[in-house]
Amino acid sequence: MITIGLALPHYDGFFPNPSVTGAHRTRRALAYAQKAEQAGLHQLWVSDHLWLDVAPQDRRRSPDCWTLLAAIAATTRHIRLGSLVTPASLREPALLVHQIATVADLAGERLDIGLGAGWNAAEFAAAGRRFSAAADRLADVERTAALIRTELGPMAPPVWVGGKRSGILSVAARIADGWNLAWDPTPAGYWQRLARLNAAQPSAREAAPILRSVGLTTVIGTDEDDLHQRWTRLRRWVPGGHLDGLSFDAWRKRGLIGTPDEVHSRLTAWESLGVDHVVCALGMPFGLFDDEQIDLLTSAARRAGAATTAKPLTQEERYGTA
Repeated sequence: MITIGLALPHYDGFFPNPSVTGAHRTRRALAYAQKAEQAGLHQLWVSDHLWLDVAPQDRRRSPDCWTLLAAIAATTRHIRLGSLVTPASLREPALLVHQIATVADLAGERLDIGLGAGWNAAEFAAAGRRFSAAADRLADVERTAALIRTELGPMAPPVWVGGKRSGILSVAARIADGWNLAWDPTPAGYWQRLARLNAAQPSAREAAPILRSVGLTTVIGTDEDDLHQRWTRLRRWVPGGHLDGLSFDAWRKRGLIGTPDEVHSRLTAWESLGVDHVVCALGMPFGLFDDEQIDLLTSAARRAGAATTAKPLTQEERYGTA
């Protein structure tokens, strides 16, 4: 059964009210995490960057990924959570594993670890980390996954690897519990990369089959007129004018954009392709332009038969005491 996750809004101004920044941004992100759990969504995903440059001279900052995940773990009970994705080379490995172990203490079996090779050289420089050649960064993904499993032992969270290029697909084929492809792949593009992933899997691999997920821009309108009105609002809201050159008809072909019937049909189609999990970006990755979208998404997911609520932790599982 396919499951539905939310790309949690947590960057400056990536909220229905674009003036939400700084400390208010972090508190609002936590509130939306709790709302997503109350609505019944299966999972939350947090991006791991120091910032995003949405346009020249427009840098949007973010709370620390693993600190935010710790806060979410401590203030929720049912919903799964994870990073999408943590650049393996951006932190000292021992520090990263220590952070992950702390979040795992709070989240129990609800945690997933998303790892990637990283792409933003300026971000690495700001963190005082060397932005090495791609082959070295790919090797760091493998080394980090191995260190996580060694240090955390049999209770280590599942490791997801995110990316679409041949190098990261080969890494995922060797070491990942799950693979994510984002954002807005077409079914044909997904199928092509899945074939590369499968071809790269070692014949001696003994692990369970790799779980598959896609990241999709998601906007749901109650009907055609409502969808068009939300599109108009979204174009005004998206920073950097990134939708200015796109028509309504071209935009609605992306991801999970449409009426409830259309979203139901697309979710069913993705499930038929073997996708286990869909990460929904409500308007744009790690943004939320419209408070109603979480409830509309949950309704659409239930209609499609998606699993929308993760297994809750008992008090003994969460705190180790009765």
